[in-house]
Amino acid sequence: MITAQEILNKLNKKKSNLPVSNIKNIQVWIDSCGKLGNRHIIIQGWAFHPDIEDISFDITFNEEHEEFENLNCQNIEFEVIRSTRLDVNKHFSYSDNRKRWGFAIVANWSFEFEPSPDKLKVVIYSDDSNKTVPLLPFVPIAGETLFGHCITWRSEERLKLMSVLHSMVGDKVFELPGLKVADAHVLRERIEWNLDNVLAIPGHGVFISGWLLDPEQTLAGIFVRSQDASYSENLVFKSARYPRQDVIDAFPGKAQSSYQAGLFAWIEMPHLIEHSSLEMVFVTKLGVITIIKIKQSNVRDDITLPSQQVLVNFHVGRPDYQEVMTTHIGPALTALWDNRKQLLGTPMVEVHQFGKTITNPKRSIIVPLYGRYDFLLHQVVQFTKDPDFDKTELIYVLDDPKLYSQFIPFCHDTSKLFPVSFKVIYGGRNLGYAGANNLGTQYATTDQLVLLNSDIIPSQPGWLSRIENAQHKLKDLGVVAPKLVFDDGSIQHLGMSFVKAPEFGDLWLNQHPGKGTPEWLADVKTEMESPAVTGACMFISKSLYLKVGGLDETYVLGDFEDSDLCLKLRSMGYKHYVLGNEKLYHLERQSQDLFENRDWKFKITLYNAWQHTQRWGKLIEELVA
Repeated sequence: MITAQEILNKLNKKKSNLPVSNIKNIQVWIDSCGKLGNRHIIIQGWAFHPDIEDISFDITFNEEHEEFENLNCQNIEFEVIRSTRLDVNKHFSYSDNRKRWGFAIVANWSFEFEPSPDKLKVVIYSDDSNKTVPLLPFVPIAGETLFGHCITWRSEERLKLMSVLHSMVGDKVFELPGLKVADAHVLRERIEWNLDNVLAIPGHGVFISGWLLDPEQTLAGIFVRSQDASYSENLVFKSARYPRQDVIDAFPGKAQSSYQAGLFAWIEMPHLIEHSSLEMVFVTKLGVITIIKIKQSNVRDDITLPSQQVLVNFHVGRPDYQEVMTTHIGPALTALWDNRKQLLGTPMVEVHQFGKTITNPKRSIIVPLYGRYDFLLHQVVQFTKDPDFDKTELIYVLDDPKLYSQFIPFCHDTSKLFPVSFKVIYGGRNLGYAGANNLGTQYATTDQLVLLNSDIIPSQPGWLSRIENAQHKLKDLGVVAPKLVFDDGSIQHLGMSFVKAPEFGDLWLNQHPGKGTPEWLADVKTEMESPAVTGACMFISKSLYLKVGGLDETYVLGDFEDSDLCLKLRSMGYKHYVLGNEKLYHLERQSQDLFENRDWKFKITLYNAWQHTQRWGKLIEELVA
């Protein structure tokens, strides 16, 4: 058995046979030792070592200093950038320009005392040999000191230095005094750019869109800087690019036709204040800074046009659909709608009662109205024939301010013609499908809620009582809904499921199985459990509705709120049912296919689908497995 001493002897013998590097012959020069604020230092110079393949650097404390034992020092974190130094080649008559003799050591300085050459040292290592290099006094660094020795650096080496400085120092690196600054017209000799839209959303951030023509990759970075000196991430790497043939045509010969000149990005700036001045900071690979002022649009509560501007250049067929939606489009739209809600505040509600108030109602029906109000008349005509409405609280929520002046007189006329009691709730603005239902629920006085679309017409009286009687027998009930058919007798709703759309980044979309099938051909059972049901007609207890927060108002323009509600309840153990023997008519346009017309509203639907998938993708996988 070999002993420990024999192992040590063998290791020592191998060590003595190693070639000894002639490290003492390495020529080393320190150009500068600088301080970057109070937390970082940089040491620049060169080491000429043509006979040695590779060397390494260390920066450490001088143990010989009289105060070393009292310094309480730990290891210094640093990074080394090697660089081309043609001036060194020329000095030593060396012809190989591929060698990198230059070095820049950038280090974190987390100590309370000032850095100084008597306390610090740089040590160069090669194999088992080392060489200590004396340092210069540390002085506050300026741009000319930082880049003064970079004249012969390659562009990628300068970019590396800027990247390391930025990762350690942060955005303040762009504010170092003495950095070379170029006017915009000088920068335009190399690149071209334009900002089409700059949407500033106070308390959230900025959405920018436009184009950039930089085929020679002159830029190392593009940053948006706010009034409080907050910087965006580097938009060279953190923006979405897309083709802009109009830009390529406007600058013939500047770039290949495949060059993606289009650009948009969401920039998170939670401290952004209204009317804050914004600047765009361009940084070239040579370390030259160009700063231009940005003219932005401050977004208010009318966000239809800003939503279109966010979506106009978003191509839903792009392979990185999910990443772009997650990074740019989704956060921008969320910020727009959150900001709108904050600006509008709590709605000023009007309540109008038409007909005699129902005493001790059994149920409350909530019907939102948007775009057209004549459906109210068609429903009231049918409800007049139904004795269930003697104990039904019928609540219409007007969600379209443009209709108000005509709608209220229309309700007065309708109530004189038909003896159905109903009330109108008006919030003074458009709240959206979810917001309108949630507002109506606040004024419901019973625990039995029925959410009903304005274009739903019953096929016969007594449907309310029959559905209520049936739901008492259903186990773990969350939501129950009837069968819905189109006026031509084909199926519109027999429950809701989900289908994955690979063409849209594997988003889960809502699906109505059997939709369009003739009713007489459909496989219909009296009671059918379903992953979800439509909000066009759903029965749910008010207490359960409020327990899960009602319909989620973050979905835009009315998509996925009903399935979101159902999935919230499914996650809590509740089940949903369709009653196949109870039929109502749905006057929804049968030919409507949202996925054929890929306009901005279609993209809004995909945004809602993205939100929905982000929240419920895992649960949906389980439900459809």
